[in-house]
Amino acid sequence: MTATTATMDITNPVLRGMYPDPSWMWDEPGERVALVNSSFELVPGLPIHVSDDIANWELAGNAVDEAMAQRLLIPFVLDSGGLYAPTLRMIRGKYVIACTVARIDLDAAAAAGVDPESIEGARASQGNFIIEADALEGPWRGPYWIEGAEGIDPDIFEDLDGSVYWTQTRPAVRPRWEGQTEVWTQRIDPETWRLCASHDADGDYGKTVLWTGYGVEAVWAEGPHLYRIGDWVYLMTAEGGTSFDHSEMTMRAWAPDGLGPAIDSLQGQAHADGTEPRAPRADERSVVGRYARLFHPCKKNPFLTHRHLGLEERVQCVGHADLLHHPRLGWWVACLGSRETPTADHGALSFLGRETFVAPVDWQHDPAQWSLESNGPAQRRTDDPGWPILAGGAGRLAQTLRIDAADGTLLDMCIGPCESQAVVDARVPFAVGDGEGAAVRADGTVYRRMPEDRCVVLCPPRGTVRIRQDGRHTLSVATDGASVQWALGEGKERREGMVPIPEGEPGSVMLVFDKGMVRVVVAQSAEQAWTAPAVEVIDVAPLSTEWSGGFVGCLVGCDA
Repeated sequence: MTATTATMDITNPVLRGMYPDPSWMWDEPGERVALVNSSFELVPGLPIHVSDDIANWELAGNAVDEAMAQRLLIPFVLDSGGLYAPTLRMIRGKYVIACTVARIDLDAAAAAGVDPESIEGARASQGNFIIEADALEGPWRGPYWIEGAEGIDPDIFEDLDGSVYWTQTRPAVRPRWEGQTEVWTQRIDPETWRLCASHDADGDYGKTVLWTGYGVEAVWAEGPHLYRIGDWVYLMTAEGGTSFDHSEMTMRAWAPDGLGPAIDSLQGQAHADGTEPRAPRADERSVVGRYARLFHPCKKNPFLTHRHLGLEERVQCVGHADLLHHPRLGWWVACLGSRETPTADHGALSFLGRETFVAPVDWQHDPAQWSLESNGPAQRRTDDPGWPILAGGAGRLAQTLRIDAADGTLLDMCIGPCESQAVVDARVPFAVGDGEGAAVRADGTVYRRMPEDRCVVLCPPRGTVRIRQDGRHTLSVATDGASVQWALGEGKERREGMVPIPEGEPGSVMLVFDKGMVRVVVAQSAEQAWTAPAVEVIDVAPLSTEWSGGFVGCLVGCDA
C-alpha cells in the first residue's frame, strides 16, 4: 500500500440486527447497490437499503407498505411466517422482487372477510408472488400471485436471449433421504407473470428440476440464484439448513445460446443415449441424472460456510448468499450470518437473528486447466470464468475489510472478534417511519431491531418496554416510578417478578442486555448503566433463536 492509496473500511455485519436472506443488485440507473432482506411479519416489510460503496448503507424504503401487507395477507401469518427470502433484480427495465409469504392462516383470512380471489391466489401460488416498480423507492405494484409455483425462496433471472425464468426450491417429490429438496425452474412471462409451458418430443411440460443437492444426504438445497457469466449459467444454492450446518454451493452449466437451449440439448442427447434423467412427475422434466446432468458442481464446495470452524466461532449459520458485480469495486457476495452470544449457563445463543454480511470475491481456475498449444507456451482458456472464491485467502468472513476505494482490491482484513454495543432509546414509543428499522408487529406495538447483543435500553418513567422474539417469547418490563414489574414468556410457561425502585437513587430505569441476561438498573447515563448495581437480573435465554425455534431476531418496543 502506498501513502497515496485511498482506502475504505467495511465492518461486518453491514446491516446489524434482524436483516436476513440478503439479495442485491447493481442499480444502474441510480449508480448504486440495492439490497433487500426478508422481513417475515414486520410491516412495513422487505426493507431496501442502498449504497454506492458497500460500506455505508441507508434505507431507501420498504417494498411492502401497509396496503401491500393487507393484499399479501400479512395480518394472518403465524410466528416466523411472512415474507421469506426475496430476490431483487432488474427485469425488462423494471425493478422486480420475487418472494414468498409463508405460513398464512387462510382459514383466519376467510373468517376475517378477505376476498376469495386473494385467498385463492395465495393458495394456488403457495404464497409465491412478484411485485414490481419503476423506482426502488416505489410505489410497488402487485402482488402478482404465481399460480403453479411450488416451494419457497424464488429467484427471477433474465437470460441473454430475453427469456425469463422463475426458479425455486421445493421438497423432493421422491426424496432419497429426509430433508432432500430439489431446485426447479420454469419460464415465466414478465408481462403477465404467468408460468409458461415448454415443449419437447414427449409433449408439453412445465417445471424442470435443475438440482437435488451437492452430495449424499445433502439437505435443504434452497435459496437458489442463477447468473449469466460469459457462456455459462451459474447456479448458487444454500444447503444444510439455515442453522449451524448452513453453507453455500456453486454449480454451472455450459449454455452459450441460453439456458433453455442447454436444457433442450441435454434432454435430447440423453433421450438418444437412453440416459434421460427420470422426471419427478409426468408433466415435468429433469436435468439431474446418474449419467446426464446439466449443472456440474465446483469440486471445492462449499464456496462459503463457517460450519467447519466449530461452535466457538462467534459468527455461525453462514449462507443464503447472492453475488454482485460492482462496476468499480468488482465482485462481492452478500450472505446471512448469526452472531452467537456467549452465556454463563446456556452456551452460545443467538438473540439478534440473522444479519447481513459481505465479502469480496475472486474468480479462479485450477492450475490443471491450463492448456498447451503445440510447440507453444501454456495458455489458459479465455472463455472460462472459473469459480468464485472468497478473496484474501482466509476462506471465511471477516469482521473488518480494508479495501482500495478506487477498485475494491482487498488490502487487509481483521477476522474478529465482533464486539460492539449500542443504546436503544425506548423512552418514547416508536412510530412507523421514525428512524431506520421501525416496524409494526401483530400485537400493535412498534418495534426496532435490536442491533447488538450488548445494549442498554432506556426505559420511560412510566410505561412498558418489550423485548420480543415472537408472540410466545417476549420480555415485558413495566415501570410506574416506584417499582419495576416484569414478565417473561417462555412458550407455554411464564415467569414474572416485581422489585421496588430504590428511593432517592438518582437516574432512571434502564435495561442492560448482556451475555443472555437482562440487568434492571437505575443510572444517570447509558455509560453508567454498565457498572450500576442491578435491581433485578433476568435470564432471557428463552428470547434466543435456539430456544424459541423461529427464524427471527429480537426487537425492542415501548408502550408508554
